[in-house]
Amino acid sequence: MNGWIRAGIFGVGAALSYCVWQNWELKRFGVTNYEAVTGKVKEEHRIVVLADLHGFSYGKGNCRLLAAVRRQRPELILIAGDLIVSKSPQTYGRALETLKALKKIAPVYYGLGNHESRAASRPAVSGFFEEYRQAAEKLGVVILQNQSADVRLGQDVVSLSGLELPLSYYERGRMKSLEPGVLADCLGKPSRGLTLLLAHNPAYSGEYAAWGADITFCGHNHGGLVRIPGIGGLISPQLRPFPRYGEGMHEIRGKRVIISRGLGTHTFHVRIFNRAELVCLTLAHGRRLEADKKYLKING
Repeated sequence: MNGWIRAGIFGVGAALSYCVWQNWELKRFGVTNYEAVTGKVKEEHRIVVLADLHGFSYGKGNCRLLAAVRRQRPELILIAGDLIVSKSPQTYGRALETLKALKKIAPVYYGLGNHESRAASRPAVSGFFEEYRQAAEKLGVVILQNQSADVRLGQDVVSLSGLELPLSYYERGRMKSLEPGVLADCLGKPSRGLTLLLAHNPAYSGEYAAWGADITFCGHNHGGLVRIPGIGGLISPQLRPFPRYGEGMHEIRGKRVIISRGLGTHTFHVRIFNRAELVCLTLAHGRRLEADKKYLKING
C-alpha cells in the first residue's frame, strides 16, 4: 500500500477517534472539593458552586448533575455566572428548569456572568432574558447584581456579594485594568465577617482579594479549553494565551480565589485534559478535614 494512502487512513482514523473521545468527554464532569478552615464560622457548612453551564444538560432534565449536587448535601448553592448562552434563548428555558430543581435542594444565589449581561443588553434577546430573570426570581432564586446579602447558615451568618462587571472587561484581545475603586463603587465595603464573592471573571482575582473578599468564586475561563500538564490552560475567552487564573484555588494576600473549570462550553466545544467540574466547598471552624481534599485556611 502506498505510504500516502496509509498516512491518509491513519489521519482519518485519528480524527474520528478524537471526535468520538471529545463527544464522550463533553458529556462528563467531576466534583472538586475544597475546604476552608476559619474562625469566622462556628459550624461546618457545605456550599456547592456551578459556573458556565451554558444551557448544558447532563442527562434528561440535568438528572446526573442534580444527583451530584444532592450527594454533596449543600446548605447553599451558588451560581458563578453564565448559566445560559446569551444569543440562544432556548438555553434560558433549560437553565430555568435547572434552577427550579436546584431550589428544591437548597437556597440558590445567582451572580451574573458576561452572557447574562450581554443577554440583558441585546435588543434581540433582552425581552426573553427579562422573562427568564423574572421567572427565576419567582422561584425564589436570589440574583445579586452588584448587590450583597447576609446569608444564614445554621448558627452562622456570612456576607455574600455578586459582582457584575461592565462588558468592556470581557473584550477579546484586550485586558482592561480594574481600578481599585470600582469594586467599592459597585459593592461598598466588605463585611467584617466571612465575606464570599461571586465574580465571574477571574482575571481580576488580585483586585477581589484587595477589596476584602475572603473567598471569591469565579468561572469564565473554562479551564483554558486545553490543559497542558505542568503548564496549565492554553487560552482564555479573551484570547489571552496561558491565562494565569485558569482554574483551581489560588492564595492572594491571605485570601482565596476558587476558579471553576465550568460545566458547559459554547462556541469552542473542546475540553482536553480539562474535564468539566462541579465545585464543592466545606467551611469548618478551626480544624482540618479529610487529608485527601484540597485544603485552604482563612485567617480569622
